[in-house]
Formats: sequence, C-alpha cells, structure tokens
Amino acid sequence: MATDGPDPMPCNREIFTKGVGICIVDGSSNAVERWVQSVAVMANAKVDWHYCGGRANVLHLGDADSRERVLAAIQALTPRLEGTILSVDQPALFRSGVDPVPSGAVAYDPTDRSFL
Repeated sequence: MATDGPDPMPCNREIFTKGVGICIVDGSSNAVERWVQSVAVMANAKVDWHYCGGRANVLHLGDADSRERVLAAIQALTPRLEGTILSVDQPALFRSGVDPVPSGAVAYDPTDRSFL
C-alpha cells in the first residue's frame, strides 16, 4: 500500500529493533498511523509500525501484560481501521537489519522465520 502523504514519522528505532510483531495490516500510511497510535494510547503500551513488502508490520515492545492490553485494543479498535487486518498474534514480517540474512538467501518465510 502506498503512502497517502504527508509521510508519518518513521518507526521508533527501539520498537523496530527490539519489538515483537503483533499484527500485519493492509492500509494507507496515515490511516495505519492514526490507528496504531490509537492502539498504543488505549493499551498504554509501546506500539509502532513500518511497511514491509507493502504491508504494515505492527510491533509491540513490552511485557506479557502489556501485550495482552495491545491485543485487546486491536480487537476493540478494529472497526475504526481504514484498512484490513491480515493477521494478529502471528509471526511478524522480516525486518532488514534486525534478523541476519544468511549468504545466498533468496527468500524469507515469516511462518517459521527461515530463509530459503
């Protein structure tokens, strides 16, 4: 999905580097940004996102209780999303610079986090 300008802020570096995927969304950049900010506020948690392969990869950084609050907020706020949730609480998309890529790899399987 393309950005719908103006571009939202880049993904928080700490969340990008240390966060764990919590959902994958198909939506325009500003719609996803507004929704993810709402999830973060409702859950009182660290949540941010970035595009990966044309999909918004939503990440959470925190403990198990915080993650449960984020999952509850995702469910509660789904009707407000101007887009489509593709997965929740499933493996996250690959993040370049976080997961090392083996030499000769040509593809990444997010299901089991393996390289082909």
